[in-house]
Amino acid sequence: MSRSRIELIGVAVSAPEVRTTPAGTPVLRVEVNCGEGREVLKLGVVMAGEDAREIGARVTAGATLRVTGALRAVRGARWSSAGSGVEVLASAISEVAADAVP
Repeated sequence: MSRSRIELIGVAVSAPEVRTTPAGTPVLRVEVNCGEGREVLKLGVVMAGEDAREIGARVTAGATLRVTGALRAVRGARWSSAGSGVEVLASAISEVAADAVP
């Protein structure tokens, strides 16, 4: 089965939430607004691993983020209030300057 791949640039709605699984793996969750005006799409972003802890410690609400990952379906009650039916399983998240976004 092939996986989707997505790269998006958006603004963090709030500071990321980082929790640790019982196995000790850090998991970051953040909602990101993509687009402008009436075309805004709010997506939940999830990332696991040590990079998630470091990213969660430095990213703040309002930060412009570049997210690379795969889409996955969201079923049932989830942490995200985005309501889009999908979330991004991130492989990389970086902060970018807002004025550098095309």
